Amino acid sequence: MPFYYYAASIFLFLSACEGGTTFTKSLDNKSSETITIKLFTKYGPTDEVTVNPNESKIVFWDDQERTFTDDSYTCTDLIDSTYVNISNGKTLLKNIMESNNWTRESKGGRNAKENCIFTITNSDLQ
Repeated sequence: MPFYYYAASIFLFLSACEGGTTFTKSLDNKSSETITIKLFTKYGPTDEVTVNPNESKIVFWDDQERTFTDDSYTCTDLIDSTYVNISNGKTLLKNIMESNNWTRESKGGRNAKENCIFTITNSDLQ
């Protein structure tokens, strides 16, 4: 009986050490307009988030145990589509589904982080 207890303890200890990745997507609104955004991801829709002028907010957060990324990961990998509403009837010219329009900040290791930032300025609006 003590052997099974010892083996189970080792298994639980090793499982707890596996780590994973926290994924976040933020909207950095450097424009003078209020922006409302909703992401439709492979997990389903996110809540609608309103980002005021000169404000930055997380619009998506996901913590995945035992999941790690490599150089092929892009900031749009989890996104199927988006809804964006700009105040004053303006439209967004910058393509949110183009991965090169995002800034990716990565931290590797057991508790990895993938933070993606989409920045909107007045020149991105019409």
